[in-house]
Amino acid sequence: MQDTQYKGVNTQLRIYETKLLTREDFEKMLRAEDLAEALDVLKSTDYPVDVTEAIEHKNFDKFLLSHLKDMYNELYQVTPDSEVIQIHTLRYSYHNLKVLLKQRFTGMDLEHLLIPIGKYPVTTLRNLVNTEQSEKLNPIMVEGVTEAIADYETYKRVEAADVFMDTYYYKHMRTITDRLNDPTITKMADAIIDLDNLSTVVRSINQKKSRSFLHTVLSSSGSISKHAIIEAAQEGSIAVLNQLYMEKPYAKKLEDIMVSSKNDIDPMVLDKVIDEIVHDLMDEAKLQAFGPMPVMAYMFALEKEITNIRLILVGKDNKIDNAIIRERMRPIYES
Repeated sequence: MQDTQYKGVNTQLRIYETKLLTREDFEKMLRAEDLAEALDVLKSTDYPVDVTEAIEHKNFDKFLLSHLKDMYNELYQVTPDSEVIQIHTLRYSYHNLKVLLKQRFTGMDLEHLLIPIGKYPVTTLRNLVNTEQSEKLNPIMVEGVTEAIADYETYKRVEAADVFMDTYYYKHMRTITDRLNDPTITKMADAIIDLDNLSTVVRSINQKKSRSFLHTVLSSSGSISKHAIIEAAQEGSIAVLNQLYMEKPYAKKLEDIMVSSKNDIDPMVLDKVIDEIVHDLMDEAKLQAFGPMPVMAYMFALEKEITNIRLILVGKDNKIDNAIIRERMRPIYES
């Protein structure tokens, strides 16, 4: 794929970017006296908000995910290689597989948890979970589902749905980035997988999980060896950072966490820093004149925008102090 093929797409992105919420939009939502006023602010933007329904049912994801789905559908239509979009939407497909697997394992009705976003229709995913085969889906996805079902049938562990889908999600993502063969996308995928492994290992250490548990939940698809992470984890979270992450370009932000931590690292603080690191990488990417990276940066911005809107609306509904909401918010994209 020639980078110049993205020239027209990146021009279209500039239009999409003008519809993203500005810092002032978020400030207006934060200054709102209550949920109704915050929703009124949001209604004045590009989001299809029915204020009365939102106040009555508090189902904010209904219109947030509807907007996200519409934007991804547009991006699928205008982007030369749909796999660039799939790097972001793939996680919804694997989320849906988790839900469908848990339905199969438990017999519970979890249909309300399905998210109709991504390349693969829910009906196709459902057929895979029911039959354990599919000619329409990527073989990696098929293998992941059959492995999860086999594990459940042997050990009766419902969590197999989460463990196997998380592992195969990153395998699938790595296959896509390898095929795209774009050095910046590869760098981005390395950072995302490595940092997700860091978040997972910190939580696992805090919960005193076993070595075998780490072997099960960590991804082998990053640039940092899973084996090396497991070995360092025996000495604690700080050792993992010191031994494996201090040579990374984003090490300075992680150093700040070590300074403020003694032995245990707060996973919530770490996750916010990880978002800041990826935000910085995307900030660099959006400046590229050609190639797929501006599309990647826009998708990241859109996802974080929805995260921030959800935080504010839930905060207003529960009368949470603005200072706490601000502390939890993710970086705001600025074009």
